Amino acid sequence: MKDNEMFTPHFALLEFTESPTAKKNGIDNNPPEEAIENMKRLCEGSLEPLREALGLPVIITSGFRCKALNDILTHASGSSQHLKGQAADFYVGWSTSLNGRGQSGSTPTSRERLIEAFRTILTSPSVDFDQLILYPNFIHVSYVSRDRNRHSIMVAEPCGKYRSVTHQTALAID
Repeated sequence: MKDNEMFTPHFALLEFTESPTAKKNGIDNNPPEEAIENMKRLCEGSLEPLREALGLPVIITSGFRCKALNDILTHASGSSQHLKGQAADFYVGWSTSLNGRGQSGSTPTSRERLIEAFRTILTSPSVDFDQLILYPNFIHVSYVSRDRNRHSIMVAEPCGKYRSVTHQTALAID
């Protein structure tokens, strides 16, 4: 598969492998075939349905990570699903065609769009996930398979720890 080839209508391999940190450190972040298949499943099961439900761009900031790249990233786990191509970190972009408004009646903030995406993942029957983590400025989502996804929901704490939350608690986060 070539970098510019599409997994789904809105997601390409390059979005998952491009890394300024890898470039800066001379790391080859090309994924093996198994990771490419996992990224495709992640797009089909989580990211593309989310993009369709939101009607907004979903911007990947970290997708596949080879071991060398993962090892130099701060707070990266040696068991990270990024190593297998099963996870992506993203934020929600903006569209000039968006008719929605933020809580104050103005244009939604990036945090409001992030919370909207988080809630959409939790409530949309078309979006599935294995692990969902809400950070202050991005969301981490992973996908294994429809029959093996754990539906684990967490919130990143300022101290670098994670707090597991229930589905109901997650929906109340603002």
